[in-house]
Amino acid sequence: MINLYAIAQRDLAKDLVFEIDEEEVILSIKGVMIAKADSKSYNLSFVEVSENEFVLGIQMRGYIIYIGLESDEEIDEEVYPELVRALIAQLLPVLNNLIEQAEKMKYRESRKADILLDDNMSDDMREFFYEMLIRRIKNLPLYEQTDVA
Repeated sequence: MINLYAIAQRDLAKDLVFEIDEEEVILSIKGVMIAKADSKSYNLSFVEVSENEFVLGIQMRGYIIYIGLESDEEIDEEVYPELVRALIAQLLPVLNNLIEQAEKMKYRESRKADILLDDNMSDDMREFFYEMLIRRIKNLPLYEQTDVA
């Protein structure tokens, strides 16, 4: 397990700088969680936690890695697709390495989910991460639907 924490600290506890629509965007990675997934398919989720915080969930190879990001300023929804593409391009090698280490450790057989990085998360983001962690450990649905679809 220590390898996963070390990878998260070394490769993910940092600020990322992007140029989106000719404007500089700085994102700080504040949290990382790894969890088992029932499927080995690829999927992506994006959850806005506050005006300048969001969580990117990337499912691949039987795992979901949640990355909590904080921007130095509010980001317009219009740039989300371009920002997500840039994030995936930059983070994919690190996420692949994280999953390779998890597979070597037989993580899927021993754990359901773990928070690997908690770097001064806001209360809202911490609440999101720990709620997801508890739901994963207890095999509860990840999201509760409160409105009729």
